[in-house]
Order: sequence, then C-alpha cells, then structure tokens
Amino acid sequence: MRTFIKKFRPAIEGLICAAQDRSIALQLGLAVLTGLAGIVLGFVWWEWALVITLIGLVVTAEILNTAIEKLCDFVQPNHDPRIKTIKDLAAAAVLFASLTALIVGLMLVVIHLIR
Repeated sequence: MRTFIKKFRPAIEGLICAAQDRSIALQLGLAVLTGLAGIVLGFVWWEWALVITLIGLVVTAEILNTAIEKLCDFVQPNHDPRIKTIKDLAAAAVLFASLTALIVGLMLVVIHLIR
C-alpha cells in the first residue's frame, strides 16, 4: 500500500508547485467564483458536471502550459524564436480552453437569468 501511495507523491508535489504559479492561482480563483455563481443560480447536476469538467480542462491546460514554459526556459534560457513558437502554442491551448469555458459558462448563466 505504501508503494501505491508513493506513486502519487510526484503528482502531489506538482500540484503544490502549480498552486504557487500566478496563472494557475488565477484560474483556481475563477473556478471558485464560478462555483459560487452556480450555487446562487441553482445549477442542476448536469450543469455542475459540465462546469467541473470545463474547470478541469482549463486548469489542466494551464498546468501543461506552465510545465512547457519551464522546460523551454531550462533548455534554452536565451531568446530563441523556435522556443517562442512552442510557448505561444502552449499559451494558445490555455486561451482556447478558457474561451470555451467562458462561452459555456455564459450560456448557463443566461439560461438561468431568463427563466
């Protein structure tokens, strides 16, 4: 059982590291606000499932973006246009996930406000 738990140690350390990143902390703060909005608006189970899935998608994208940025900075500390492209692509993934979550979130809010 101890070896099973030990397998999760790097992941837990990664979550602790991620929580200290400003971008990820911002996403987690927005997730809390989204949760509060869901409580106030009275989301039903499927709306919660959708919101939780989208929050997971955005936070996962942000964690991967941060990992890619750190790896790029380690591999090439000086400015390199190829590294910039890699970082831009990772950032675009976060933007796409965030915009998707925003659109779906706005749809849920509007549905509840017009009822």
